[in-house]
Amino acid sequence: MLVPKVLRFVRCGRGNVMVTFAITLPVLFGAGGAAIDYGNAIRIRNVEASIADSTALLGANADTPVAAIEALRLANAQLVARLGDQSATGGYTITNGWIDGSNYRVSISTRMKTALVYLLPGMPRQITVAAAATVNRVAPVYQTLPPTLSQLEPEAADYNKIYFYCYSSDKTRQSQADKGRRGLTPIADNGTPPTVYNLSSMPTCTGNEAPSYMLRNVRNARSTPSRWSETGSDTYNYYTDATIDTGTRVQSMHVTGSNMGTGVAVDTNTYPMLETILCTSAAQCTSQSLGGIIPNRTVNRAPAVATGSCAEGGFMYFGWEDRPGGDRDYDDIRLVVSCPVMTLVSDKKLRIVE
Repeated sequence: MLVPKVLRFVRCGRGNVMVTFAITLPVLFGAGGAAIDYGNAIRIRNVEASIADSTALLGANADTPVAAIEALRLANAQLVARLGDQSATGGYTITNGWIDGSNYRVSISTRMKTALVYLLPGMPRQITVAAAATVNRVAPVYQTLPPTLSQLEPEAADYNKIYFYCYSSDKTRQSQADKGRRGLTPIADNGTPPTVYNLSSMPTCTGNEAPSYMLRNVRNARSTPSRWSETGSDTYNYYTDATIDTGTRVQSMHVTGSNMGTGVAVDTNTYPMLETILCTSAAQCTSQSLGGIIPNRTVNRAPAVATGSCAEGGFMYFGWEDRPGGDRDYDDIRLVVSCPVMTLVSDKKLRIVE
C-alpha cells in the first residue's frame, strides 16, 4: 500500500537527508549568492568611489559651468567603460553641486541585479550601490577690476546718483559697521548735464567681494543742485549687494533700500527697484527702437532680471525705478556696465574630505 511506503520513506535516514536538503537548498543558494552579490557590490562601489573622487576634483576645480558639465560626461563614460551601461536596471545616477561656497559633492548610484541572494526570505532582486565624494576648495583669490560704463539718457524728476562699491559675501564682513560694503565711490548721476566723475578711484574688489551699485535718490531735486546733498526724509539709498556663485559665476543681487531720514526700510520685494539685462555687446545694450534688446519706455511693467553669468567681454544693463510703486518704467537712471574682469591672484586649493 502507498501509506506504509511513505512512512518507511519518512523514517529512512536517507529520506530525511533528501527532505532536509530540499528544504535548505534555497537557503544554501541564497547564502552562497550573498557572498557573490556582496563581492559584486563591493567591486561596483569601489569603481563608483574612484570615479566620484576624480569627478569631484574636476568639478571643484572647474572655472566655468561648461567644464563642470564636461566632468559629469566623462564620469558617465568611465562608468560605462568599466562596469557596462547598466541599462537593464536604469543606468547610472550622477548628482553634483556645491554644498556651500567651499565644498563640492558628487554622488553616483546604480541598481545591481542580485545573483541568488533574492532566494532568501525578504531579500530583493535588485539593490542600490552608491558612493559619494566631497572636495573642499579653498577659493582662488581674484582681483575684480572695476567695469567701464556708459550712461543712457535718464528720465526722472528726482535727482539720482549711482555709486560703485565692493560687496563681501563673507558673513563676518557683513556683520561689521559697513555691512560688507567697501569703497563706496560715485560714478554717475542724472544732472543736466551729468556730472563727470573721476573713475580712477574706483576700488578693485578682492577675495569674496563682487562689484555692486548703490542708487541715492533725492525726491524732486533734479533741477535744484542745492538739494543734491540732502540726507533727510526726502532721500533714499538702494543697494544691489551682489554675490558671484562659486561654480557658475552667475551674479545675484539682493536689492535693499531705506529712507535716509527715518531709517524705514523699503519693501523691494513688493516694489522691485531694478531691471538687469545681459548683453553680448554694447550695441545690444540699447533700446529696441535702436536695434538693441533693452525695452522701450513703457510704464506699469515687470522688470527683467538677468539670470545668467556676466561673462568677461559682455555687458549688463541696469535700469532703476527710483520710487517704490512709481510708474514702473525702470529707466529713471540707466547704466550699461562691462562685465567685471577677474584677475587671478592666488590659485585654488583642493582636498578630498569624503
